[in-house]
Amino acid sequence: MNNLIKNPIFFIGAPRSGTTIISEIIFQHPDLAWPSHYQDKFPKQTNVNYIRRLTDNKCWRVAGNKEQLYDTSLLNKYSFKPSEAYQMWEYITGKEIDFSRGFLLDEKATENQKQFLRNYFTNLVKKQGRKRFAAKITGPPRIGYLLSIFPDAVFVLIRRKYVPTISSLLKVGFWKNLGKNRFWWTGPYNEMELEWAKQHENEASLLSAYQLKKINWAENLEIEKYHPNILEVHYEDFVTNPDNYISSILKHCDLFHDKYIDQFLEKNPVVSRNKSDDEYFDKVTFEKINQVLATQSTSSL
Repeated sequence: MNNLIKNPIFFIGAPRSGTTIISEIIFQHPDLAWPSHYQDKFPKQTNVNYIRRLTDNKCWRVAGNKEQLYDTSLLNKYSFKPSEAYQMWEYITGKEIDFSRGFLLDEKATENQKQFLRNYFTNLVKKQGRKRFAAKITGPPRIGYLLSIFPDAVFVLIRRKYVPTISSLLKVGFWKNLGKNRFWWTGPYNEMELEWAKQHENEASLLSAYQLKKINWAENLEIEKYHPNILEVHYEDFVTNPDNYISSILKHCDLFHDKYIDQFLEKNPVVSRNKSDDEYFDKVTFEKINQVLATQSTSSL
């Protein structure tokens, strides 16, 4: 039974950095189970994973897509599709861990938590009728915390240039209620940084830039500390040659190349959404963003 959660795969990276498009391509692999929007809605009930057997089996496959990326049908709302499932994570990690908002630096799961999470995901994989667990989690990397539960975890880190990521964040509805006017994720900020955030609460582009930079800092910190089994993929490189990078990701994750991945790519071709950095913002804002990104320490804020 434990083989169902052996070498789980985690796609990590900042929001709007390409994690969705890359992870959903790999999630087409028939061996992989992943958290769905049904699991997020009913986090206590792993039986909802049986739904996938009805929609994705040897006779037919009705795969859902994320609306932000592709043209979708009316049935897509009800299709079994991947989700970051933060309500699920909040339920299974318990009140002691703020999984949605915490950087979780130096946080470790207790033995009881570890056993509960491993059993939970074993049931998820089993009930989907798959062989291996995978998930996408954006924001802080949470590498150390995840390794405390899954010491053999495999990571794929997606990175994208700062400026287009900032621009993309500012255009999506969820960011307005999260990090547009404050630091959304918690934990690694000192008093000087928190005061800086208050002073710039009406400058969403600068707050977004600083938070993305902090995520990048945490990624580098945890990679250096834990030396995880990780592959770094840059969005800008991926979109120029998706076939090559998909092959690299599959090899890194020890997955065979499958026809469903090719069919998904044929139906949903990868297109670069980047422009030149100076095309996203006016000159003044662009210069301010670069000043924030160039900051080496809080003393220069």
